[in-house]
Amino acid sequence: MRPTFTLATCLLLAGLSLSAQAQHPPDGKVLFILSAHEHGYWLPEVLTPYRILTEAGLEVEFASPGGAPGVQAGAQMMNAQERRTLAGLTDTLARPRKLADVDPDDYLALYVPGGAGPMFDLFDHAQVNRITAAMYEDDKPVAADCHGPAAFAAVRLSNGELMIQDKQLTAKSNAEEGDWAREHYPFLLEDKLKDGAGQFSAAAPYSPWVVRDGNLLTGQNPASAGPLATTLLEMLAAGE
Repeated sequence: MRPTFTLATCLLLAGLSLSAQAQHPPDGKVLFILSAHEHGYWLPEVLTPYRILTEAGLEVEFASPGGAPGVQAGAQMMNAQERRTLAGLTDTLARPRKLADVDPDDYLALYVPGGAGPMFDLFDHAQVNRITAAMYEDDKPVAADCHGPAAFAAVRLSNGELMIQDKQLTAKSNAEEGDWAREHYPFLLEDKLKDGAGQFSAAAPYSPWVVRDGNLLTGQNPASAGPLATTLLEMLAAGE
């Protein structure tokens, strides 16, 4: 049976992050892939994982389709700590790398935050698929939160199979999607992941829920971003 992280573990990780930070991940970089779509990426899902990983000594680099800065959404939902983190990242977020220039060998892990944007420009994006497949097949952690798993839904491995096929995973659940999403998104993410034979699970709406299946790590919603980043840090520290 594959190892998974569920709600109880998420709550433990959220409250006991010191155990992860007491471990020392290897020196290196984590790639954050940001949406460049007009509907934006969700800032809190960028800032909290960024802080957790960089406080542990890791370097984070940002990349996006075409190197465009994208639109920052969710600023009204930031807490004081996230606002402080953003103040030191404004220039960096304005200049992400082009995905086409990214060499997957340069990174220890991959993380895709959510927001509405990934539903439009990261799903079945050739460069996203290239980077994700290469890192996954190299046994590096590939992680995504909320709508970020849209970036994984069409990734095919070298054997032609979908990366998510028969994998335990989560993402923004149908129960959490509102009228705007149902009218404007090209698909509901829970449905798309199930269509790809992903073994989808979710907690109650807006509750933290993180699922790990091997080196695939997914979170359900904004509340899951911190626990997901803590789990990712623990994986790197353990060399997993």
